[in-house]
Amino acid sequence: MNQHTFPDLSYLLLLWTTTAMSSSLDGKPPKLILISMDGFRYDYLDNVPSEKITNFTNLIQNGVKAKYLENVFPTVTYPNHMTLVTGLYPESHGVIHNSFWDPYLEDGFSLIDFRRNFESKWFDTGAEPIWVTNFKAGSSRDSGVILWPAGVAQIKSYMPRVIPAGDDFNETNWNFRVDTLVKWFQSDKSNIRPINLGILYFPDPDETAHEFGPDKIDGTITDEVQQKIFQLDASLGYLKKKLNESNLWDEMNIIITADHGHTNLLSLEKGQINLDKYNIDRKFYKTGSDMKNHLVVNLEPTEGTDVEKLYQNLSAIPKMHVYRKCDANLTKLHYCQNRRIMQFVLEAEEGYYIGNTDTLKYISKGGHGYDQNKVPNMRPFFIAFGPAFRKGLISEPFESVNIYPLMCHILGVHPAPNNGSLDKVRHLLIQQPFIRTETFQLTLITFLVVLVFATCIGGLYSIGAFYQVRFRRRKRKSGGHQEYRKSLLKDDKDDEESCDEL
Repeated sequence: MNQHTFPDLSYLLLLWTTTAMSSSLDGKPPKLILISMDGFRYDYLDNVPSEKITNFTNLIQNGVKAKYLENVFPTVTYPNHMTLVTGLYPESHGVIHNSFWDPYLEDGFSLIDFRRNFESKWFDTGAEPIWVTNFKAGSSRDSGVILWPAGVAQIKSYMPRVIPAGDDFNETNWNFRVDTLVKWFQSDKSNIRPINLGILYFPDPDETAHEFGPDKIDGTITDEVQQKIFQLDASLGYLKKKLNESNLWDEMNIIITADHGHTNLLSLEKGQINLDKYNIDRKFYKTGSDMKNHLVVNLEPTEGTDVEKLYQNLSAIPKMHVYRKCDANLTKLHYCQNRRIMQFVLEAEEGYYIGNTDTLKYISKGGHGYDQNKVPNMRPFFIAFGPAFRKGLISEPFESVNIYPLMCHILGVHPAPNNGSLDKVRHLLIQQPFIRTETFQLTLITFLVVLVFATCIGGLYSIGAFYQVRFRRRKRKSGGHQEYRKSLLKDDKDDEESCDEL
């Protein structure tokens, strides 16, 4: 082996390390904002005046748009928001409904009780949200979460930046949400640790669609919902303005989506499925919720109940599907393997809702929760824009579980175990590999360790090479003396033979 091989290798290793160190320190991690507009149905933008949604239109023309997003069952707020940020189905991340009962904790979660959102026990079940994945990837990364459902509790010992005064998901001013998020991204003295990932939540048009319904009788979108869409468009314009003022717009990737869509519900007289009226005695079951206007209900037989008889009685109720835990239907929907999912899952048909005499006193005009395969109006929209995304692409639908690995790819981080696949959404991205500043960051200490190691290896080999050269020289010198001595011995032998001949 050439004596210069290892010293050259050491030099190359040192050069690579120095370059990587320089890139890590000088480069910045990719930036991404994930936005959820609660209840934004996939077809809303196609049915409102285009001149009123110029910001949406601009993002679509210069980015990508999916025909629709295939969200998870049940199509309600908390399970779908948790799926968006973890890439897991509800049976895997454990947030199986807006309200549910945990038999191990012997306690229940309800979105109505806001303080529950700050309790990790409901969300820290092994699932890893994108803000945790991002934080774990390196010290130059951090995340900020603006009132995201299931996003204000500590998970895996990490707490993202949140709005301290955000005491309710729906009360915080929209511009204030944007101002706060952009401020967190800024690199200035007042911001000790800038974020590179922002998670932003808007509560509409969901609230408005509940109150006024999403559609008029003629099929057009209600005026009230349209006004919220225009307001959301203005918020996007405000976000762009603030990002431009902070010199962040050109490097920012933005994903805008929702948890579910919306459909009109029938009147209280026509749409209710009152279990009391079908002689389903309340003492024979319990639910994981207060049963207020639910389209999908988890139901558990009480101890001593004839389970088969209860199943038969429930199955006889019209306009309602009854699934048994882990049957073919729920298995297909990935709504099976979790202790929080009860023995029976009830799903009303479109327009109908389930309750009892105490809860069925009022019904909203719009609702959601049905399986999106049965009720397409449950499907949300998807738009993405930024340096990572292609321009002017209309994509075929894909599952919402794929958004988590997509975000990991954009951020240049290794995803936690999830149910999604980057291959299903890779077509959204530009052809050339997106810039990854680091999936493995070199800190100063790491650099010094590598430097010392490379120097030691090079030094040891140099010493070895030096002694090897000396050894070869000695060997050649010693070999010359031995040949001379052999020559002398041979001459002596020849002389002896000559003497014998004489």
